[in-house]
Amino acid sequence: MKKLLNFKSIKHKIIFAFSFVILFVIVLGVYNYIAVKEINKNTTNIIENELQGLIANMGMETTMANRISTARGFVLSGESDFKDRFAAYTEQGIEFEGQARSVGVTEEFDDLIDKTVAWRTAIDEDVFDVYDSGNVELATENLNALTPVVREIMAGYEEIAQSSEDDINRLGEEIISSGEQTQRIVVIVSLLIVVLSIGAALITAGMISRPIRTVMERMKLIANGDLSQEVLRTNARDEVGQLVKATNEMAVNTRDLLTQINVVSETVTSQSEELTQAANEVKSGSEQIAVTMQELATGSETQANSASDLASIMGTFAVKVDEAHDNGGRVQRYSNEVLGMTSKGSELMTSSTEQMAKIDQIVQGAVTKVEGLDEQSQEISQLVSVIRDIADQTNLLALNAAIEAARAGEHGKGFAVVADEVRKLAEQVSVSVTDITGIVSNIQNETSFVVESLKDGYTEVEQGTSQIKVTGQTFHEISDSVSKMVDSINLVSDNLADIAVNSQKMNGSVEEIASISEEAAAGVEQTSASTQQTSSSMEEVAGSSEQLAQLAEELNGLVRRFKL
Repeated sequence: MKKLLNFKSIKHKIIFAFSFVILFVIVLGVYNYIAVKEINKNTTNIIENELQGLIANMGMETTMANRISTARGFVLSGESDFKDRFAAYTEQGIEFEGQARSVGVTEEFDDLIDKTVAWRTAIDEDVFDVYDSGNVELATENLNALTPVVREIMAGYEEIAQSSEDDINRLGEEIISSGEQTQRIVVIVSLLIVVLSIGAALITAGMISRPIRTVMERMKLIANGDLSQEVLRTNARDEVGQLVKATNEMAVNTRDLLTQINVVSETVTSQSEELTQAANEVKSGSEQIAVTMQELATGSETQANSASDLASIMGTFAVKVDEAHDNGGRVQRYSNEVLGMTSKGSELMTSSTEQMAKIDQIVQGAVTKVEGLDEQSQEISQLVSVIRDIADQTNLLALNAAIEAARAGEHGKGFAVVADEVRKLAEQVSVSVTDITGIVSNIQNETSFVVESLKDGYTEVEQGTSQIKVTGQTFHEISDSVSKMVDSINLVSDNLADIAVNSQKMNGSVEEIASISEEAAAGVEQTSASTQQTSSSMEEVAGSSEQLAQLAEELNGLVRRFKL
């Protein structure tokens, strides 16, 4: 059994240990695939067949209700738009019929379609055609007679839709039941996989960790300097066995290497001491020159950098000042434009105020004149009333004159003719007076309406005049504020112009100083570089010698820490 489990690779051990887990995972995956496939099949059946059939039957029922409603609307109103809507709903019904047939129909559905077609034909012939021929009552009776038929058809479509809904609910319950069963199986198998995974992990970890722990303990002894232990024994052929063998080889090679290092380090220590002494003598002569030149170079470079930075800052400052000056000029122009517009607005508001005052006077005069016209129309009414009384008296006198002329016989015929003409003239005057009375009454009514309208207009004009006066005062205040702002902006713009000129002069001076400082720093740095190079070379030699001696001593100390 041990030989069977003695793999050549840790990978093979892990694969063998987790092969059972992988097997259960594959079984679980296949089961999940089959269960999900069945659920998808039922869901697809619901969406593509049952649900489409339900939508189609409900649509057929809705179109039937819409068609009977439009038919009633046509019979009640006679508008042709209802017939067009009836035809549109019929086309919708045909589309729903095609949708239902695409997913399969029953004999009941075919019977309902036949009844629907017969009902539609009856509506066209017995209702629409009869109504168009002028027999509205017969069309209404035929429509009422066809109403039970359409209700029966709608009930049939509703029954088929209910059946489809029941099928959808049944399939949905089956999907839920299948999902719950799948969930239970997945939970059980997942728990089994977890248990197997933990067991396989523990066994595999033990097979791998025990020899690694042995190697780790040996590596700790080596790290503590103990190289005197015997080599480790193992029969493993995997990576752990190879690690044990590599540890044994490392311990042997390290022991031999430390022995050789001990001999070499003693030789290096003695030679490095002599080299260090010679380097220190050369270094002491160049250090003083290097320090002096370095201080001089540092001062010159600092002065050049400061002058250069100052020149850059002054250049930037001059640019910013020029930009601020330009912006100030633009603000000044815009402010002057605003001031001009404000002045024009103030003048226009003054003119508007004067115009509103004139309109106020005109409207007030119109009100006065219309009121006078109303008084004159009332006087005309009084005159017309007097004329009517005169006409009535004249008519009465003409009647009396006609009576007297009749009594006079032949002698009164001429007088009778005159009396008759006077009577006719009086009647015409009476009719004219009646017409004049009506016209004057209309004029009085219109005059009263005009008076009220002019009074309302006069009130609005007074309000508008007061508002325009307030607005004009506001414009004057705005104009004063803008004038003050323009003066302040002009002052700021002048100050910015002076700052820009002085900044340019200062920038030129700073650039000249920076140029001189950079030339001086360059000369000092060149001299300092040569001195530093010599000092640095000797310092490196001395440092290398000291470091070499130190490393040799440390190496001797490290070698002495090991137990060979």
